[in-house]
Amino acid sequence: MTTNGTANGKTKSRFGVMRSATSAVSGTVGVATGAVSGTVGMVGNVAGKAIDVATLGQMKTERSAPPVDSRWDMHRESAPPKDVDEAKASQSQKKTRRPGIGGWIDELADEYQDEDMRDRVTFLERYLNDKFFGDWYHNAAVIVVTSFVSWLIARLGGGLVWIVVVMAFASTYYRTSIRRVRQRVRDDLTRESALVKLETDAETMEWLNSFLVKFWAIYLPTLNSTVIETTNQVLAGVMTPPPIDSLVLKRFTVGTKPPRIELVRTYPKTEEDVIVMDWGFSFIPNDTEDLTSRQLRNKINPLVELQVRLGKGVVSAGMPILVQDMAFRGLMQVKIKLISTFPHVQTVGISFLGAPYFDFVLKPIGGETFGFDVNLLPGLENFIKSMVNDTIGPMLYDPNVFTLNVQQMLAGAPADASIGVVVVSIYSARGLKGGEMIGNTIDPYIKMSYNSGEEITRTTIKRDTSNPKWNETKILLVKSLTDALTMELLDFNDVRKDRSLGTITFPLEVLESQPEKQNIVGKVLQNGKERGEVVFDVRYFPILGGQTLEDGKVEPPPELNTGIVRFTLHQAKDLDLAAKKGLASAGLNPFAVYSVDGKDVRTTDVMKRNNAPAWEVAHELLVTNRQRTTLTFTIKDERDISGISTIATYRGSLNDIISENQKGNDWFNLSPAGRARITAQFKPVAVKGLTRGEGYVRPIGVLRFHFFKANDLRNLETVGRVDPYVRVMVNNYRKCRTVTIHSELNPQWDEILYATVTGSSEKVVLEVMDAESDGRDRSLGEIALNAEDFIKKNQLGEFVAFDDPIMRSGQLVTPGRQAKGMLYYNVAFFPCLNIMDAEEIEAEQKAKDKSEAEAASAPPAKGQKVKDAKKLVNGDKPDVTEGAKPVEAGGKEVAPPKYNLGPEELIKYGSGLLVFKIIDGNFARSDLFVQVFFDDFLCPDYVTAEKCQGRKPRFDEVSDALIRELEWSKMHIRLTTKPRSLRDDVDGVVATMTGSTLAHLKQGFNTPATINFTPKNGDEVYNLKMQFRYIPVLMILDPQESHNNQGFLSVKVLDATHLPAADRSGKSDPYCVFELNGAKIYKTKIVKKTLNPTWAEQFEAPVSKLSSAKFGIKVYDWDMGPTEDDFLGGSPIDISKLEPLKTEAQVLTLDGKSGQVRLEMRFRPEYVMRTIKGTTMLGGTLGMPGRMVTSVADAPMKGVGAVAGGVGKGASFFRHGFKSKNKDKASIHEDDTSSVNGAPQSS
Repeated sequence: MTTNGTANGKTKSRFGVMRSATSAVSGTVGVATGAVSGTVGMVGNVAGKAIDVATLGQMKTERSAPPVDSRWDMHRESAPPKDVDEAKASQSQKKTRRPGIGGWIDELADEYQDEDMRDRVTFLERYLNDKFFGDWYHNAAVIVVTSFVSWLIARLGGGLVWIVVVMAFASTYYRTSIRRVRQRVRDDLTRESALVKLETDAETMEWLNSFLVKFWAIYLPTLNSTVIETTNQVLAGVMTPPPIDSLVLKRFTVGTKPPRIELVRTYPKTEEDVIVMDWGFSFIPNDTEDLTSRQLRNKINPLVELQVRLGKGVVSAGMPILVQDMAFRGLMQVKIKLISTFPHVQTVGISFLGAPYFDFVLKPIGGETFGFDVNLLPGLENFIKSMVNDTIGPMLYDPNVFTLNVQQMLAGAPADASIGVVVVSIYSARGLKGGEMIGNTIDPYIKMSYNSGEEITRTTIKRDTSNPKWNETKILLVKSLTDALTMELLDFNDVRKDRSLGTITFPLEVLESQPEKQNIVGKVLQNGKERGEVVFDVRYFPILGGQTLEDGKVEPPPELNTGIVRFTLHQAKDLDLAAKKGLASAGLNPFAVYSVDGKDVRTTDVMKRNNAPAWEVAHELLVTNRQRTTLTFTIKDERDISGISTIATYRGSLNDIISENQKGNDWFNLSPAGRARITAQFKPVAVKGLTRGEGYVRPIGVLRFHFFKANDLRNLETVGRVDPYVRVMVNNYRKCRTVTIHSELNPQWDEILYATVTGSSEKVVLEVMDAESDGRDRSLGEIALNAEDFIKKNQLGEFVAFDDPIMRSGQLVTPGRQAKGMLYYNVAFFPCLNIMDAEEIEAEQKAKDKSEAEAASAPPAKGQKVKDAKKLVNGDKPDVTEGAKPVEAGGKEVAPPKYNLGPEELIKYGSGLLVFKIIDGNFARSDLFVQVFFDDFLCPDYVTAEKCQGRKPRFDEVSDALIRELEWSKMHIRLTTKPRSLRDDVDGVVATMTGSTLAHLKQGFNTPATINFTPKNGDEVYNLKMQFRYIPVLMILDPQESHNNQGFLSVKVLDATHLPAADRSGKSDPYCVFELNGAKIYKTKIVKKTLNPTWAEQFEAPVSKLSSAKFGIKVYDWDMGPTEDDFLGGSPIDISKLEPLKTEAQVLTLDGKSGQVRLEMRFRPEYVMRTIKGTTMLGGTLGMPGRMVTSVADAPMKGVGAVAGGVGKGASFFRHGFKSKNKDKASIHEDDTSSVNGAPQSS
């Protein structure tokens, strides 16, 4: 027993040892198996990727090289070569071909002919997702799991069979993993190679060409007839020079062969909302190789026949001009910018990549039968083609791009866009009837809406009265004048629902013919019964449009500060970057809040679970101060557990948003992250009678243009030469113009103009025009400038002066024609002093009063002294007021300092902008215009927008004019029936006024001043109420523009001595001739038979430019008969050094044989009104020979545009006026106040 037990124990012990050994071996093998499986898996992945790359490279290499197209220099794929090697052919037969991903051919090796791993589905593949294969950590997990399972099997007594099972699972995983990894690598490489192929290879468009062939036959007749009809409508209005009577397009066809799209190349690596493609296209109708016999029989060649009819009436004949066999081929790049809203295409940019090829046959004489192609003339064809390339090159040839705004073309005005403003002034109501109960009182208020729809606004509540008085004005936006204004009277109640007392319905269509309806008594109706009446006014102010200029161009609307703004938050992106961590993964619930100047005006709907919401919600409102309006868009999320949270915010000024939109930028960065697409449009509306923020836009400064001359201008006249002048356009709005020089291709103006600018981003165009007495003025070419090239800021954010004395020159460019002519000019910029407006002064005064009250209660500080006032000149600046020092604005820009100056300080600046407001008038007759002139200008600086209605018209119009020397400036105002008349045209003038600009400025600073006129009819009374403001301009006046450089020269011719004898008697009959700038201005009497004549004559002549005037005297001997008088001698007279208002005697030695002339001269400085050397104001020449003239504004409608309601501009600073620190008004000389609050004086 013992032995057997011992033996059994030993046997069990050996078996346990063997089992343990077997387990250890199994575990070791399992671990090794897992490690090997994982290692093999990772190595297999790398090897698989390398094999795929090598295979793909071999496949790309085996593709035949595409040939080069000689026409386009583009690579195209061709068929494989026919002479294939037999060995390759036999080898290809052994292999199996199958279509692969992306159109590639996947050639499998021989070992995969019988079985394709990609077609098999393993056990693991059915239950494990793709994401569990291929990454390194997946293989590491397989190693760990395989090792653990092997160890567990060994631990539980499993044998080698289980190890085989584990190895089978590991090998299956490897097989599935490596197949999917290789497939992913192949897909990635195929996709990347496809992107490269898009950039390098060109696609054919045969499917589109096939469609065009069939569509062309249907569309061609309609196209031809449409072109003929449209063109003839245009040609019917063309003014043709004699002997041409008319132009008619008789025939037009582009042929039966349609254009072809030869190739398309796409660039995939662009921005997400931009598509860039190259399109190669051709139109070669005479290429008949690809036409069938039927198409050849029915073929029609391109033909354009323009008939020019010569002569008049029955004595006339038509001469055909033919253009045949047109051909065209080119490569064009198209850039498309996409948007999320309809039409989903914002802009399309087109540019030719090189000059296109074109050909044609031109037969101007002889018609189709006997016509001769002028291209056969030597050199003419190349000349025509070079002219065409020079014309369209600056517009269409790379790098120039012609941009077409599809969104603006198709969108038009939104259906819900406002067309104007309705101002309703509610004064009172009477006889309102409430409930039937005795003693029942009412608390009335009025609710306004359109067509009894949604409430727009309401009045205040008046307690316990049946005859309430509101005296309130409400401003409503109107979308259509076909609507009706509904005013519902309600009785307010704290407990029950407010009860309706009745309604008043006012049809807005009556405002179309009569924009102002005053003292309307509306009947309050309820169930057909009258329940009282309401007294109110209704006024309509439409959106302003531009005025049509003499050359037919339509200028943009006037630059006002008041208008309707329409802003839209289209969409937002990348909000998940700004949201709280954990909320964006499941999707946000964003909505947006619109705010204007800190006040919420609109809230959008909530977009559920959307990190890139698109709202497309627009909002409109009237803004009264565009320059200071700020828009804020706050995007919030309602999914936050703690409540509604803010995700991102954008805050910017209205002007900045509009400026960026005009540049094509509508995406703005949100804070702290994300982007938003925002657009804004502003439409000016001149609302009369606003008390705050009216339409006047305060300029930042003035641009000074000195036009010297022009050379080699284009001659548009058939007989004679053009009559050129220069006009200055700022943002397509006419600002000022020079004089007209008649019949001259090389004019010399030597003229200075001033144009106000309101921003540095404005575009300035200098355009030379040909003045026409009949018809529209014609353009001779233009030069485009950017105002930002001359307008700069310093470190404090202030605009600084730019005065470059260098003469500039530019070639005059005419769209559609070759550039011709040169213009020589100079540009300077002078900024306005940044002074405070009324609201800022009022706020500062309140703060100052508060601080003074606090300081009064505190003991005064010892040693405190008051600073002496600093005398200011035009180049100096006052000290910055406390609280207006430069501060950081958003961390980006520095807010410029502002200055608080009183009237006495302002008028110390000699040059500045006089801002005047024409309030109302009291006239003896109606249908008059108000013209305002300053200094020596012949054209008015301002004309009221329309004829005054009634004898007590209300204007509320504001404009400005540059005053060069305030101390000497004169203001001339007159009432006339002709708004476009010049200052020297007295026809239609019924009353005039002339007075000192400084005197009127002093009178109109605090309160409106009444200006009295001198009437033509002495029994009539005319007066006008005006108010003034002065904005200093930091400029130093050029001496040649000074008041002292022009005036009247008084000359007294005394006598002469020792003149030479010209007659046989030894005597002479002398007389004197005085010349100024080459023109004879005065001739003395003839003193007979003397060598020492005494004239004692005096005359006065206007001198426009004293410093450079050429003045001289010539003495002649008078002879009887047709012979010329004998010249006795002459002498130049230097008047440049004459002191003003001082008599100076001079003895002039003549340059003849002998003789001296004694003179006395006195110069009186005064502005000299320019004279006319032309026809009319629109086509006339202003100025004097050899003088330099200056002008601030263009003739008549400066700053007015097509203004409705009698409003040109308005200004908020006229609301309070400007309070003088000294209550006593400054002393004014009696002759300066002849027209201010006094009896009419003669002008």
